[in-house]
Amino acid sequence: MECRHLELSLISAEGLKKSDKVYAVAYISETSGRFRTPEDKTGGSEPTWNHPMHFTIKEALGKQNRLTLVVKIKGAGMFFDKNLGEVRVPIKELVEGIKDEGDEEKKYVSYEVLRKSKKPGGFLKFSYRFGPKFLKPAYREVTAYTDSYGFGTGFVVGMVVGDHIASSGTTHQDFV
Repeated sequence: MECRHLELSLISAEGLKKSDKVYAVAYISETSGRFRTPEDKTGGSEPTWNHPMHFTIKEALGKQNRLTLVVKIKGAGMFFDKNLGEVRVPIKELVEGIKDEGDEEKKYVSYEVLRKSKKPGGFLKFSYRFGPKFLKPAYREVTAYTDSYGFGTGFVVGMVVGDHIASSGTTHQDFV
C-alpha cells in the first residue's frame, strides 16, 4: 500500500465567536487518531496555536476523495466545551499536484469555518506538506488460541479466511 506522511500545522483562526480558551481538534475521516492543540487563552476570537500534527494516509484513498481532514474549533468551558465551528477539507484537494518524492516546501492555506448553523464563522489558517511515498506492508491479524486449561489436548479456535477470521468474531481493519 502506498502511503504518505502528512505534516499539518494549525496556525491560527480569525473571526470566531469570542471565547476565553480556544482549541482545535483535527483528524482525518475513516481514522481513529485525533490531535488537539493547546488552548489559546489570550487570542479570544483570533486564537494562535502554531501546533504541528502528523498523519499517515493511504494515497489512493485520498485521490479517490474518500478521506477528509476535519478540524473542530472549540471553546473550553467550566462544565462543557462550546463548538465554535468546523472546517472540512477533502484530502483530494491537498494531494493534487504533489510529486512522488513529496513536497519540498510547506503550503499555506486558509479555509472558511462553518458554525453549527452552517453559517460562516471565520477562517482557519494552516500549513501542510506531504512526505515521499512509502510502502506500508499489509498485516493480517491472526487470532488463535487453545481452548484448554493446561492439560490434555486443546484445539485452535478460529480459522483464517482471506483477511477475515471466521468463528472468532474479529476482522482485520486497515490503517489510514
